[in-house]
Amino acid sequence: MDQMRKILRLSKTLLDRTGTIIPMIIFDGNAEVTRRKTLLAEKVKKLPQLSIYSLVFQEDVPSTIYAHLKKKDAESIGVGYELDMLPIATPAKEIIQHITQANARADIQGIIVQKPGKHLFPFQEWWSQIVSVIDPKKDVDGLTGKGAVVPATARAILEILDTAVKTLKLDLKKLNIVVLGRSDIVGVPVAKVLEGKARSVLLYGKDIADHMDELKHADVVITATGQTHLLHAANLKYGVIIIDAGSPKPEVDPAGLEHLIAFLSPVPGGVGPMTRVCLLQNLIDGVG
Repeated sequence: MDQMRKILRLSKTLLDRTGTIIPMIIFDGNAEVTRRKTLLAEKVKKLPQLSIYSLVFQEDVPSTIYAHLKKKDAESIGVGYELDMLPIATPAKEIIQHITQANARADIQGIIVQKPGKHLFPFQEWWSQIVSVIDPKKDVDGLTGKGAVVPATARAILEILDTAVKTLKLDLKKLNIVVLGRSDIVGVPVAKVLEGKARSVLLYGKDIADHMDELKHADVVITATGQTHLLHAANLKYGVIIIDAGSPKPEVDPAGLEHLIAFLSPVPGGVGPMTRVCLLQNLIDGVG
C-alpha cells in the first residue's frame, strides 16, 4: 500500500451523488517507473547481458527524444541500448537490411523500430513491410503481431487501468470502456485484451466524431488518436476513469476536469514513462 501511495497523487476532490467526497487521483507514471526499474535491475543481474537494437528516423524529433529516454532507462538497469539513426528517405530495402542484420546478431535480444510521426509517415504498406521482417523472438514491442507480446504502449495502458480499478475498488466486469484510436500497436491490442473482461468495449477510429455522445456512458475512456484536446468535460461521464495516451500533447482538455474525473493518467507523466518500462519488461519476460 505504501508503494501504491507513491504512484498516486490526490488532487482536488469531487462529490458523488450521495454527497460522499471522492478524491480525484492522478497517476504518477514517473514514480511507478522508478519503483519498477529497481525491481527489473535485480532481475537483469541474474541474466546474461541483454541488449536492444532501436531504429529511429532522425527527422522525427519527438521520437528521437523518446528513444534517448528509452536508452537511458535501459542502461540504468544494465541493459544495452543501441540507437541506429536513419533518414526517413532511406530506401525500404536498406532499412530492412539494417533490421535483418540485427536479427542475426547474437548480442541483440530485442528489436524496436520507432514509428515516425504522421507528418513523416510515408504510408501503411511501407511500415508493414519494414516491421514484418523483425524476428518475432526479438519483437519486444509487438510490432509484427506474430508473437504473444503485447505492444509496450498497450501493456502500459492495461497496467494503468488495473491500478485504477484496484485503487477505486471497482469490478472490471461491470465497466463500459471506450477506446479511441485504432492504432495497431495501441487501440486495437488494448481492445482485444479487454474484450470479454469488461461489461462492454467499444473501439473507434476515424469515425470518432460520430460517437462523442456515447462517451457520456463510458466508465473508462482510453484515448490514443493523436488529436490534441479531443475530449472536453462536456463529453464525459461523472466519475470517469481517463487514460490519456496522447503524444506529445494531451488529448483531454483539462478545463473543468478536476470536478469530474475519478482517476486520470495524464500527459505528460502517465502512459509515456510506463511504456518505456513495459518495453523493458517485455524484453526480460522474453528471456527470463
